[in-house]
Amino acid sequence: MDLRQLEMVIAVADNGSFTRAGQQLHVAQSAISRKIGLLEDELGERLFKRVSKRVYVTPAGETLLLYARKVFQDLRNASLEISEHAHLERGKLRIGAGIIACTYLLPPVLEKFRTLYPRIDLQVTTAPTDVLLSKLRDNFIELGVFTLPIRHPDLTVLPLWKEEMVVVTSVKHPVLAKRRWIKAEELCNYPLITFPKDAHTRSVIDAFFREVRVTPQLSMEAEHVTTIKPLVKIDLGISIIPFRAIVDEVKRKELHYLRIRNYKVVREVGIVYHKSDHLPKVLLELIRLFKELRDDES
Repeated sequence: MDLRQLEMVIAVADNGSFTRAGQQLHVAQSAISRKIGLLEDELGERLFKRVSKRVYVTPAGETLLLYARKVFQDLRNASLEISEHAHLERGKLRIGAGIIACTYLLPPVLEKFRTLYPRIDLQVTTAPTDVLLSKLRDNFIELGVFTLPIRHPDLTVLPLWKEEMVVVTSVKHPVLAKRRWIKAEELCNYPLITFPKDAHTRSVIDAFFREVRVTPQLSMEAEHVTTIKPLVKIDLGISIIPFRAIVDEVKRKELHYLRIRNYKVVREVGIVYHKSDHLPKVLLELIRLFKELRDDES
């Protein structure tokens, strides 16, 4: 077993095709098939199966993939650690975050990081939490910014901020636009535009409704807060979103917000990364900057 074979296994799994894996690695498809065949003979297990011209990973292949990705992540970490001797003048750091974090939380941290370490390549991926968690566990990213809670035995979770979520309406709403507070039981009277069921921020909202024993009048679901806000602006419904996300619109009098009487809906945001006895310095520096931002805002 060698690194080239492991690289081929990962490429075939990621592409679902020996041919596309060959194109990605600039190797003939026959060479990949032969190398993986030799590896299967060595392990005594099939790593892939072909069904209707598609390639699927077997359970044995999934096990090997888990360790193969870790091997390459360890090699990347070694490269990052070696680059520390050059005072963080080279390297790459891959970050994942939801759209709210990318818009309102990441910019001040990344701006400071870029000022301190201009030659470090920062890559940011935006996707739903479950997708990014999978990328983090598979070592496609080094750090994620997520709505908590996140629980996984191989991950370190560091809570950073607690964000108040408020009821948001159109400034033309005939009833709510003139009010500052709303009772929890009144929320069922208005169509609610909210996040999809698999979104972590949606789980916070659902937990609130269960606590107050109110069944909301769900009208629409949208993946991003940037999609929800225009729908609320034209009075298609109300929403419950982090206050941080609507500050500018409130200042421009494009949106109106209310707090919920006797309740405070809060979502907690934190950073998540792999548990390790030694984290690369470049990652430690980014974590330090996140903590500084938290302390400055507290």
